[in-house]
Amino acid sequence: MQPKMQAVHFLPRCVLLLSVCAAFTATTTHAQVVDTEPRSITVVENQENVELHCRIGRPAQLCLIRMPGLNDQIALSPTEKSPVAGYHYHGEGLDKGSCGVRIDRVTADNAGLMNCTLFVDGRGLTGSIEIVVAFPPQQPVIEVVQGNLANVEVNSQLMFRCTAERGNPAANLSWFLDQEQIYEGVQFPEAPEEYYDERSNKHMFTATSTLKRAVRAEDNGKRLTCQAQHLAYPEGVSRTDLILDVNFQPQALPDQVVYGLQLGRTATASMVIKANPSPHVMWNIDGTDYHQGTEQGRYAVPIPEALGNNRYNVSLTIAGLTLEDLSKTYVLRASNNFGVEEYRLTLRSQDEVFSESSSFGTGEIVGLVLAVVIVLLAVALIVGARATGRWCFRGKNSSTSTSAAKIGETDTTDNGVGETMLPTATGIVVEANVLNGETTTTTTIPVMPPTPDNINSSILRPTNVRQNPLDAAYPLGAIRREPQHSINSGNFDNASVLSSDSSSTIGYGDPNQVGLPVATAQKRWIPHQQRELLEKQAQLLLSGAALKRKRETEIF
Repeated sequence: MQPKMQAVHFLPRCVLLLSVCAAFTATTTHAQVVDTEPRSITVVENQENVELHCRIGRPAQLCLIRMPGLNDQIALSPTEKSPVAGYHYHGEGLDKGSCGVRIDRVTADNAGLMNCTLFVDGRGLTGSIEIVVAFPPQQPVIEVVQGNLANVEVNSQLMFRCTAERGNPAANLSWFLDQEQIYEGVQFPEAPEEYYDERSNKHMFTATSTLKRAVRAEDNGKRLTCQAQHLAYPEGVSRTDLILDVNFQPQALPDQVVYGLQLGRTATASMVIKANPSPHVMWNIDGTDYHQGTEQGRYAVPIPEALGNNRYNVSLTIAGLTLEDLSKTYVLRASNNFGVEEYRLTLRSQDEVFSESSSFGTGEIVGLVLAVVIVLLAVALIVGARATGRWCFRGKNSSTSTSAAKIGETDTTDNGVGETMLPTATGIVVEANVLNGETTTTTTIPVMPPTPDNINSSILRPTNVRQNPLDAAYPLGAIRREPQHSINSGNFDNASVLSSDSSSTIGYGDPNQVGLPVATAQKRWIPHQQRELLEKQAQLLLSGAALKRKRETEIF
């Protein structure tokens, strides 16, 4: 009895389960989503080759398109011709669940929802794409809501409104003042105003923006612009401008100084002021008023010169500028219908400008003094070093220097009287110890090779003896200039100079020994004439060296 009752209750449950499954299958089939590409699109009226596409993940047997502006829906297929001109199938094929349309040229009538329906297993699945056909609004218009644009004063409050009507979608509005965008005081409504035109079957929108601004003096002459941006405009934007005419009194300036004027000449002092309208000027000098366009005494006041952009050049001419004129303060009073302003002017001569510009501060003076001290110290060091023979002056030929010239070396020797002797090619070194007080001086006498001299031959110079060292400095045939200075021969000890016991080796004597090296030369007795010649030579050398040293001391 109990098993039979269980079977009775089980049968209704099975029927209920089958019903739920069938309903779920049918619901799932109808709930499949159709992908659209794009979901919405905005196009310009008369735009060409606009493509709309729908897709489902299963093969479809039929593709139906319902387009705004067409009375009936149309069936499109990749293999058949479209029944309506200007509308063609677009997609990858029905077997891939692709259904779409390509419109040759979009019109305003195509604005709205485009529906695409795909039939799968006898059931239709639909997707939608919103088409917005954009058309440009009218050119923006600016109107003054608050204030009088014909008589605008500084700091007055003005309110402007800009509107761009009958566009789809609404335009984007912006404010500019001479190409500089304005953000302060700009307001937009929450949503653009929309209305429907039954005759054209179009939805239209009007964009509105307001601007509140406290007018400034620098706003005068500037261009206030309202710019509407819309994709349907040929250039993307449309603008409307108006020029601001702001009236203001002459603007204040700090005290002015005019530089570079020359005493005794006609001087012109000028300054630039801003005003709108043009100002009337008057100069006050020592309690006397000088109006524009007049000339009194040495003073003349020209009419203000317009420079543009509400700037005016105001000047004063003074004939024969004097020192008294430089001590005065000149007061300029400029006025128009909107106010009065005073300016103070001071004059400076060219000499005062030079004195001010060329004055040194404490730092410059200290630096200049230090530089002079350094230069003087350097000069003193150089002079002292040269006089004492130190540093780079060490080793120069003097009466106290010792020459280490050797046979065959090329050197240049001073003859002691400011004359330079030519280099010696070969010769014998002749050394003589000369006692000068307590100082022993070693003098090097360069000896040139024997050269025949038929012109200046002397009995004191035999042909087998080397020529006078002083004669070697002159070319053949030249007349040697004798020194013009004398020396006391009593300062020399002839015995010490010419003694055979001297440490010097003399290459004179036997003619056969002429030209032999010093090492092989022998000490011999010197004839009286040669001895006198050597003595004179030593005296000349020492006198020349002393004279040269005296000259250097006097110069430095």
